[in-house]
Amino acid sequence: MLKIAKERSAPVPKPCPKGSLHVDRDGLEQLLRECKVVLADFWAEWCGPCRTVEPIVEELAQRFAGKVAVTKINVDENSDLAFEHGVMSIPTIIIFNKGKEHKRFVGYYPGLARELARTLESLLS
Repeated sequence: MLKIAKERSAPVPKPCPKGSLHVDRDGLEQLLRECKVVLADFWAEWCGPCRTVEPIVEELAQRFAGKVAVTKINVDENSDLAFEHGVMSIPTIIIFNKGKEHKRFVGYYPGLARELARTLESLLS
């Protein structure tokens, strides 16, 4: 009986923000605490493959709106954050589950969109 009372009084998790968010260290840390699944896209304006990946990330942000926090981290403005996460080349997409790195995707290749979507779906099911 006591266990049920505790479960009822537990805070209801907020839905993750919708759309893709440009974040820095504080923003990423907050989302990692608040959302079960976070997709972090490490990119730069001058990076051609990053521009190829951008519509994929935007489509995933719409498709998983409220369920997955989709973030964009500019490595030129947040080089320390990229370094901490071991980002050596861009684009790098890291999917976090419960605050920990679950899977990493580096570069663009055919099938990337499908692989990202499958990974997100498996974490949400």
